[in-house]
Amino acid sequence: MSRPAEEPFLTRPLSVVLDFVRFGAALLVVVGHAVQLGLYHGDFPFGVRMQHYCVIVFFVLSGLVISTSVLGGRSNLGRYAVARISRILPVAIPALIFSTLAAYLLAGPSPVRMDNSPEDALAITKQLLAPLTFISAWPGVAGPVWNPPYWSLCYEVWYYAIFALAAFLRGWRRAVAVTLSCFAAGGAILLLMPAWLFGVALTHAPAARRLPLALAPLVLVAAGWAALALFEIDREVLNPMLKAWWPGDAEWSEWALSDLAMGLIMTVALVGSRPLAEAMAGPVLRLGAAAKSLAGFSFTLYLFHWPLIQLLRSWGIEAGRSFTAFTALIGAIVLACAAISILTERQAPRLRRWMDERSSAGAGRVARA
Repeated sequence: MSRPAEEPFLTRPLSVVLDFVRFGAALLVVVGHAVQLGLYHGDFPFGVRMQHYCVIVFFVLSGLVISTSVLGGRSNLGRYAVARISRILPVAIPALIFSTLAAYLLAGPSPVRMDNSPEDALAITKQLLAPLTFISAWPGVAGPVWNPPYWSLCYEVWYYAIFALAAFLRGWRRAVAVTLSCFAAGGAILLLMPAWLFGVALTHAPAARRLPLALAPLVLVAAGWAALALFEIDREVLNPMLKAWWPGDAEWSEWALSDLAMGLIMTVALVGSRPLAEAMAGPVLRLGAAAKSLAGFSFTLYLFHWPLIQLLRSWGIEAGRSFTAFTALIGAIVLACAAISILTERQAPRLRRWMDERSSAGAGRVARA
C-alpha cells in the first residue's frame, strides 16, 4: 500500500482521545454485564444492548487502527501476523484458562454456571479448543460458555485475516485467498464485517479528514442523538427485519442491522472528533500518558471481567440495590484487571520482540542456505 498524500486520519491527538474511548467502552461493557449477571439490582437505564453496541465501537476502532498501521507501506504479511499474534495470544490464552478455573476450581459455595455449561472432561476440552482456534463463533460450534465476551475476538481474528490477505496479496492469489477465507468465516461473522470496514474506510476517505472545525460539534451532537434514537428502533424495527430475511442462525450477529447502524454512527462520531482533537492538541497530548495507561489494560478488562463477576457471585458477593457498593465492586474488578494485565497485555511487546528475533534468525538461515 502506498502512503496517502494527506495526513492520515488517525493523528496523535485523536489517538489519545480514542485510547480514552477504548477504555470507556470496555468499562461500559463491564458495567452492563455486571447488571446483566445480577451483581446489581438497582435502577439501570440500559439493557444488554449497551454492552453489545460497545463491541461495535471496538470493531470500528480496530478497523481504523489496523488499516492505519499498514498504510505506510513498511509492513508486510509476516510483520502483520507477528503484530496480531503478539497482541492477541498473551491475553486470550490466559483469559480462557482463568475462565475455566473460575468455573470449576475457584468457584465458591454457590457456583454460577451457564445453562449449557459442559460437565465432562471431553466437553470441557472442546470448549477450550474451539475458542483457541477462533472458530467458536461458527454456527453449531460451542462457544466459550464461561466467557461469552470472547465471541467478538473470534470475529475480529477473521477480520484481521481477511484484511491481511486483501492488503498484502496480489492478483489471482488475493482473489482466491479472500474468497476462501470469507467462505471459511461464514455468513454470521461476515454480517458484522462492514462495521469493522467502516474504520478501514476512514483511512481511505479524504473527505473524512476535511470536516470544518465549526461543524464538528454539530456532527458529534447528531451522532449522539442518533445513538439514543437507535435504542428506540433497533428491537422493534431493525432486528425483526434481519430475522425476516436471514435464512440461518445469525449467532452473535442477530442484531446485525442495528449493529451496522451503530457502526455508521461511531464512524460519524470519529469524523466529528478529529478536528476537535486537533484544535485542542496541546491539552489532549498532555493526557497521553494517562490515556495510554488506561487503554493498556482495556483488552484484559474486556476478556477477564466476566469470570471475575461470576466469581464474586459464586462467593455471594453482590451489591444488591446499593449504587455505592456497586461502584466499589466495579472499581475492584477494574483494579484486578489492571494487575492481571501485568502478566498478560503488558507482555505483548516482549512476545513481539521474541517473535521478531526468531523471524529474523530464520530469514538469515534461509539466506545463508
